[in-house]
Amino acid sequence: MGRRLEVVGACALDCPDACSWVVTVEEDDAGGRRAVSLRGNPEHPFTRGGLCAKVNPYLEYAASPRRLLHPLRRVGPKGGNDFERISWDDALDLMATRIRDAVERHGGESVWPYSATGTISVLQGCSGSGARLFNTLGASRHVGNICSPAGHAGMGFTVGAAASMDPADLRHSGTIVLWGTNTLTSNLHLWPFVTQGRDAGAPLVVVDPIRTRTAARADLHLAPRPGTDGALALGVMAGLVARGAADEEYLAAHALGWEEFRDTVLARWSPRRAAEVCGLGVEEVDAFADLVAAHRPLGIRTLMGVQRHGGAAAAVRLVSCLPAVTGDYGRLGGGTAYSTGRFYGFDDAAHQRPDLRPAAPGRGLVMSRLGRELLTRDDPPVEVLVVWAGNPVVSNPDQRTTRAGLAREDLFTVVVEHTLTDTTAYADLVLPGAMQHEQFDLVDSYSHLYVQLARPAVPPPGECLPHTEIFRRLAARLGITDPAVLASDEELLRDAIGDETRGIPGVTLESLQEKGFQRIDVPEPFLPFAEAFPTPSGRFEFVSATAEAAGAGRLPDYRPPHEALDGLALVSAANHYLVNSTFTDSPKHDRAGDPVVLVHPNDAAEAGVTDGAAVRVGNDRGAFVAVVTVTDAVRPGVAATTKGLSRGRFPDGSTVNATTSDALSDHGGGATFHDNRVRLTPVEDPAR
Repeated sequence: MGRRLEVVGACALDCPDACSWVVTVEEDDAGGRRAVSLRGNPEHPFTRGGLCAKVNPYLEYAASPRRLLHPLRRVGPKGGNDFERISWDDALDLMATRIRDAVERHGGESVWPYSATGTISVLQGCSGSGARLFNTLGASRHVGNICSPAGHAGMGFTVGAAASMDPADLRHSGTIVLWGTNTLTSNLHLWPFVTQGRDAGAPLVVVDPIRTRTAARADLHLAPRPGTDGALALGVMAGLVARGAADEEYLAAHALGWEEFRDTVLARWSPRRAAEVCGLGVEEVDAFADLVAAHRPLGIRTLMGVQRHGGAAAAVRLVSCLPAVTGDYGRLGGGTAYSTGRFYGFDDAAHQRPDLRPAAPGRGLVMSRLGRELLTRDDPPVEVLVVWAGNPVVSNPDQRTTRAGLAREDLFTVVVEHTLTDTTAYADLVLPGAMQHEQFDLVDSYSHLYVQLARPAVPPPGECLPHTEIFRRLAARLGITDPAVLASDEELLRDAIGDETRGIPGVTLESLQEKGFQRIDVPEPFLPFAEAFPTPSGRFEFVSATAEAAGAGRLPDYRPPHEALDGLALVSAANHYLVNSTFTDSPKHDRAGDPVVLVHPNDAAEAGVTDGAAVRVGNDRGAFVAVVTVTDAVRPGVAATTKGLSRGRFPDGSTVNATTSDALSDHGGGATFHDNRVRLTPVEDPAR
């Protein structure tokens, strides 16, 4: 008789929740293992026993007949996904040969290790997988800018870091604001804490150009024009000052430059001016200010939606000012819930070993500008591209240029994947990667304070390998003998966790092995800014010398988006059933649907399109075909679709990112997906 085991692990997909899960495994008498069920871990204080609609079918996705089980070599033209099976020995020999040739001719920077956010864990994901190998080679540095660097910059100017109250403490807030985040779709496990806060009397305000699942449940939903969030924050702050609701005593003790900001910047703003810029009614901005003034402390949850436009860093900087004006950063339930990531304290230097680089810091190549970098860089050119945990043809802006760069015949591209994707179509080699329940990993979160150890519940099927093992084998094939580069997963884990002098406070590998997860050693309740801020002054900085030196201005102020205020702005938000493009080709995730674009009745009439009709959504960069839904769920001047769908779901093969620009945000160099002006054109034959 076999036996059943339960193995605790963690989800490492690009989601703030970082859920703890339990895999039930059947083990036969010969020791073979088969995963038979997956559920959320009921013992985890944030996961609380539930998973999301995306991850519930994870085991079925892992067992799909579409799963890649063997290395593949391209035999057809680039773009065709036409491959033949080869051995690991042949694949590694070919890869090592091309890397050696590139390094000998152009130096290590001709190699680009492109790690995306399909997996955001420490060992196997974008946090450091392969870092030691590529540092040893002197490869170009991958600048991962596609998610949150603008927010990091904006928060850094005021709070001092992209830091956060514990988002679960929104249950203690007097007013809860979800700003640029669709919590029920992309941060589901936070919702019970929001509900607790509402049950205790806190009104819920949602700021989003779309009436999402989350916005539909709000007490007050404000739908500003995309990219005008900073103006809204200024209008609300001006309204608080006019109401006498600014906490002058707190500001005098804990803020730098408040009076200058109040008397210069805020003096130029009012709820009325903000309403005009944002396309709102002045009564809406006043209602927001009234709620904040009457119900304290103020807790704001803001994530990616607010920072994907040209003025993103300025917007996040201004949003972070609101709880300072109300004096709530030192109160339980008060402050900005942005990211808990900085509190984990992984020993990145020990784990990633930048000291192995032959020359520091090395050239940086920008993730969201993949196509541009591949086509224009000649100092040296990129000759070898290694992609893992990513599907840039679907996920990157400026799809036309991305495809053109990947189509270079002289570019040798390796993609590690689970299934064939839009990006593997351009690969010379495709290597089969293990999935999360099949490998060791270390997982943190930007929504809670629990670090998690993921242990393999079952071995990888076929010839699939974890990223760490692929890079160890490649290093050996390249003749690298440094034990640091060939380190085992356990050694990598220990280095990342650190010891009693550095690393994660109060956490060891042994303590993690006991339960699978552990709250990092920070006080409970967690009030990270009660005494001081991690700024040069130790105060909340309205006046920032750091921002001034960076060219962001001495004082926070509104910066408009690049193009979203003119014409029809397209917002491409998260799909309820996908994580970026993960699961897009899975039959178990068909509820993700075919391409749809939501259009307000006024804009539909102006464009001459009707509900249910096919429409080409486009601009000078490109276009995609979708079906129109005419609805007041979007405000006038805004169209909405979802990101992540692969070209197989689009009639002409071009996806939403055919229209988006690779322009960067004001500071931090963030991607600007929501800063996108488009036109709607009726399509008689969607296949053309």
